[in-house]
Amino acid sequence: MARRLGATGHLAEMARGGQYVLLHMTQDIRFLHVDGRELAYAVLGDGPPLVVGPRWVSHLEGEWDDPEQRAFYGELAKTHTVVRFDRIGCGLSSRSLDPRPTIESESRQLEAIVDALGGEATVFASSCCCLAASQLAVRAPSKVSKIVFFGGYASRNDIPEPTKRSLIEFTRTNWTLAAQMFAGLFDPHASGDAIRLYTRMQRAAASAEAAAIFLELDLDADLREVVPHVQTPSLVLHRRGDRTVPIGRGRELASLLPNARFVPLAGDAHVPWRDDRRELMRALAGFLHVEAAPERDGSPLTSREAEVLRLVATGMSNREIAGTLVLSEHTVHRHVANILGKLSLSSRAAAAAHATRAGLI
Repeated sequence: MARRLGATGHLAEMARGGQYVLLHMTQDIRFLHVDGRELAYAVLGDGPPLVVGPRWVSHLEGEWDDPEQRAFYGELAKTHTVVRFDRIGCGLSSRSLDPRPTIESESRQLEAIVDALGGEATVFASSCCCLAASQLAVRAPSKVSKIVFFGGYASRNDIPEPTKRSLIEFTRTNWTLAAQMFAGLFDPHASGDAIRLYTRMQRAAASAEAAAIFLELDLDADLREVVPHVQTPSLVLHRRGDRTVPIGRGRELASLLPNARFVPLAGDAHVPWRDDRRELMRALAGFLHVEAAPERDGSPLTSREAEVLRLVATGMSNREIAGTLVLSEHTVHRHVANILGKLSLSSRAAAAAHATRAGLI
């Protein structure tokens, strides 16, 4: 049985067409019992379920106080039911870490959330959550329809062992400075106020001991033998200048996944809601919303042309569409020309608008 804490809301600024409007967004916080402890999760929006897995330490209410995070989740919630949760040991979830967490136990927490949503969901796995998402996709593949890996990795064997032990001990013995250091590392161009806000959120989310335990788990885990068995369609996104998890880790992850596309993004923030989100959202739109649907009665377009038109409607270029659908740019150009000819229209924007009105996409 799940229980509810209730809804918390904010008037949040959301970008739309280059302008900002105010929307009243609420997150509904609920609880599940997993392995004898409470797991807190928040629900926002409507549509197919998208589970945004937790980062190193998180706090559902503390993160909701950040306008940029609210805007990011609100953007996702335009098309999906967005579900976030605090891993057991931090945030609003049970703070007990006995027994100590493992990647397998963390995958069971993710599975419990998916089950609460109907038994199948797309997972947005950021950073260390990539480990639990991969584990679940191998153990229970029917429960994970797609995975977005953002700033993720299969192993941190690029960090020397003495450095790992030093980071873990520093976090355990000087949590205040460690939280500030990591806040600056996650978002190198953040303002002083933003760093202070994120530092406070991390310290409220977990004790020094819990933060150290999670850091040790996330740095020591090695799923290079597991990831090749993930058959779930996957999108691997990684910012080129990421200083927390270098882009080479993302490339390795993509190379190990048998059914993945790798898309490098501009910027250096390790958190998805910072830097230019438009590039991120275009990549997500192409992956989350495109399905090889059968031809519709009365539609002059083939299934592939309908796929291309969906991406045209998101504002993607021919090159971006080619990367998303694993086609040549020339092939995409030919599909667009065929679409315009079949619809007797002269521009991409007119074709997208016409197809939307006619129900072709």
